Amino acid sequence: MNGIKKILFLSYLVGLCISIGYANSSEVKKAISSLENFRRIIILENGRKKPLDTYAQNILKQFSGKSKFKREPAIIWFSRVLFTPNQSFNDRIFLVNHPEVLNSLGIEIADDRDRYSFTQLGKIFPRLSKLAFSASKLKDDERTVVENEIIILFNKLYLYQQLSGSLQFAIPHEDFTFTNNEIKKAFNLPESKNVFCFLDLVKRISILEQLKNEILLKDIDQRSEVEKEIINTMNKIQQRMDSIQPLPLTIIHDPENHSENWISPGESLYRSYRLHKPINREIYLLGDMVSAFINGHQNRFDHSLESFNEFILDQLKSKTTDKKISAEILYNQIDPFHKSEFFYGFSLFFILLSLLVLRKWLYGISFFLLLLGVLFHSYGMISRMMIMSRPPVTNLYETFIFTGWMTVILGIILEFFKKKNIGILTGSTSGIIMLLIAGKYALEGDTMGMLVAVLDSNFWLSTHVITITIGFAGIVISGIIGHVFVFQTLFIPENRIVLKNTFQSIYATQAFGLIFTFLGTVMGGMWADQSWGRFWGWDPKENGALVVVLWSVILFHARLSKWIKEVGFALGSIVGIITIALAWFGINLLGVGLHSYGFTSGIALVLIVFIIIEFIFVLASGVYLTRL
Repeated sequence: MNGIKKILFLSYLVGLCISIGYANSSEVKKAISSLENFRRIIILENGRKKPLDTYAQNILKQFSGKSKFKREPAIIWFSRVLFTPNQSFNDRIFLVNHPEVLNSLGIEIADDRDRYSFTQLGKIFPRLSKLAFSASKLKDDERTVVENEIIILFNKLYLYQQLSGSLQFAIPHEDFTFTNNEIKKAFNLPESKNVFCFLDLVKRISILEQLKNEILLKDIDQRSEVEKEIINTMNKIQQRMDSIQPLPLTIIHDPENHSENWISPGESLYRSYRLHKPINREIYLLGDMVSAFINGHQNRFDHSLESFNEFILDQLKSKTTDKKISAEILYNQIDPFHKSEFFYGFSLFFILLSLLVLRKWLYGISFFLLLLGVLFHSYGMISRMMIMSRPPVTNLYETFIFTGWMTVILGIILEFFKKKNIGILTGSTSGIIMLLIAGKYALEGDTMGMLVAVLDSNFWLSTHVITITIGFAGIVISGIIGHVFVFQTLFIPENRIVLKNTFQSIYATQAFGLIFTFLGTVMGGMWADQSWGRFWGWDPKENGALVVVLWSVILFHARLSKWIKEVGFALGSIVGIITIALAWFGINLLGVGLHSYGFTSGIALVLIVFIIIEFIFVLASGVYLTRL
């Protein structure tokens, strides 16, 4: 509880410094045209070194739900947050999903927008802080949706405040305005300027401390106005030091603690101040960087950035890091999965159009777009593997990415052998659905985060996880084709050839899925034996995989025993998607068991709605078709 109070206090302090100081900070005289070197700055977050380009994108996604602001890359918005914060105060970036949150804060709800600026929300920050503090004292299961959203909104605003203050030490601030030349001379400051930045004074801290000690020997009534100003300035420096230490942006490598511990510019300055050490070279380079940005000096800006990045890389002594940074920036710029969504969507559109008007050229376009989509999809997965040096499936986000890719590949294979539209239809549908779901999880933070301990094994990630995910993909696409078969049975029951081809696709993909799911489950048992000393422990996740296998086995047994016909098998394959959903991430909602590392909140309602809709579809279709 004391930690929360401390955060609230610091948030007020940081917010006060930002709102007062940046209101009068210098405007950009000439826009910086290139941020290529800026996006290459390395930042350490949650144990992973990544380019600032990725960090900016993730932050903007968390704030606004989008990876771009006004159709511009996140790094452009982020540069303004760091270098000229006052210019970002009116950016509508804070997504508020629930109107009740705004009502509780006394904010007028905009008719055409669900995103608000810091200027709008900053006015109610004290009230928001109190509400967030009250809600944080409740247990997770005791909070309402609105209370959770209030905490989320507070965290967003607090993080924004911290980020916008991360480089304030190099931005001219009205707290350090000196018009008296006598004071400037005492501080050894240039007389040509009146407004200085915090760094200008910290550079001269030894001079200031000496002056302060001499002044303190005098009685208060014996001190001159200049001496009083010196004492006042030292007090401001002390207050500012206390406020900048906890700021984020860990971009400075800490050589005393090897490569795994990085610190923020604020903490670096704080250490130099407290330990009476020389200010690190990185701080001076950052100061030059800020000054160049504010004044629109592109060459000076680039030079400072190149020097800063080279200095950090020299300390890391790793060429691999630089190559991975370049690969990740290219990955961000191409945005492969977003392009895959685009191509899958139009592939689905053209294949549906071709079914209506029966034109071969529409079929060709849809197939070509599907291939383009899977090409970008493949590039995205390969890039992630190279950047992280690990297999393609290591977290919940990547299971959707990989499953979507696998279902598209299976769709292409089906189309290659059958050429009956079914492969394109199901491949494009499953591909876009999986990527859209993955996109929702991407809003929660870095999708290339460090592995939890239980998954830290590239061998088993390459065998068990990939194998069982391929199996899940087979069963999912079988269920999607099952939907198609049901609609075909309803609308073209007389076309037995089409129905036969579609059922064969259901049967083949279900068999494919069963084989790989079974093998993946067995491999999981072998991994469990190595990690936990037992092959099977009836863990919820293990039980979920077993249910998927058993349901698929029941379907084949019922079909071979002639208990069900084609329609029954198709409806059963749809139920198979439900078993996949429950085993995939429904189990994670329990938050228990040895496999609870994939827990993600907020999906329960969506999962329940999906299951209800699918069951209604299966029951209604089954009842109707049995009466025909």
